[in-house]
Amino acid sequence: MSNDSSISLQYSVEKEDYIKLFSRSPFVKRLRYFAIAANFLLMIIVYFAMVFVDVVLLNKEPAIFQVNLLIFSVVIFIISCVYTLLKYKNLSKKQAEENYEDRYRGRIFSLEYNKHSSEFLVGNRKRRVPANNELEIVKTERKLFVYWRKDKDGEIFLIPTHGDECHMTKVNSIMYDVRSKRKVKIRTAI
Repeated sequence: MSNDSSISLQYSVEKEDYIKLFSRSPFVKRLRYFAIAANFLLMIIVYFAMVFVDVVLLNKEPAIFQVNLLIFSVVIFIISCVYTLLKYKNLSKKQAEENYEDRYRGRIFSLEYNKHSSEFLVGNRKRRVPANNELEIVKTERKLFVYWRKDKDGEIFLIPTHGDECHMTKVNSIMYDVRSKRKVKIRTAI
């Protein structure tokens, strides 16, 4: 520690940990929900197109709810959701791997927390991340996943909760300050 108001940490970031951090980020989760909503909208369009075709081509009596077409549309919706989410999972993993290679591979990650200004200075770029209501911390078994802001310009980083005694003391001091003084909630991962 350089002084009483600043706590510095340096550690390596493992590829698997970064992939978990990235895949659990609020922005990636939000995009997953948009993909499901798009599939639902597509299912509605396909359903009404099939009803229209059924009425026009087969000269049947118009009916909005046709059980056989409704069941078919729900099955198509489930299949398209599973396919889309698997594809999305692969894409987000690939993006996480690219980000890891660009930012963390073979480098020591540096993190500094200033108690007076209540902000993190993240990485070599020293991007300022305030400890405020936009900060979300998720505690896993061996890491703290930190997310600031829920949009794509937000910052994400992780803090190992294991290490030597000095590292553990620094992490506990940061978490105490963030939790008690700044009222940032720390939730446990499922």
